[in-house]
Amino acid sequence: MKFDPSVKREIGYVTLGTLLLTAIEIGAFFALGHYTAKVLYGAILSAGAGIFNFFLLAVTVTRALSYSPEEEAAAKGLLKLSRISRMLFLLAILAVGVIFFSPWSTLITIFFPRVIVGVRSVAVRREAAANAPLDTADEPDGETETKGSEDDGTEEN
Repeated sequence: MKFDPSVKREIGYVTLGTLLLTAIEIGAFFALGHYTAKVLYGAILSAGAGIFNFFLLAVTVTRALSYSPEEEAAAKGLLKLSRISRMLFLLAILAVGVIFFSPWSTLITIFFPRVIVGVRSVAVRREAAANAPLDTADEPDGETETKGSEDDGTEEN
């Protein structure tokens, strides 16, 4: 399956962001004096599962978008099956992490991909708003009109 470059970029952002937040989390456990090997293993397990979950989501959405409009019901079924399967996978990983490793590091880390996606969506919206062209269609030659006149010192509100 061939991914769109934007999908590859988002997978990269989620992967790097999750790894960065996981490193910060492990550092926080260390700084607070609660670091053990179980913290490390729980965080690695949970971070890997979160990244893999996002990757599977990207694969499923890419595949569903390749369906024709007549196959819309099949695409929706694929998305639903994928969501159920991925949630069961995450529950199994969380159970293993909570039982055998550190419950806190496992539970905290599983949310990092979602945090990265949220931060990324805000950044993309701000970037799009900053790059949006100004509406100068009504103004001649793209010049904007100023309120008031500089010559007479008055200003309109």
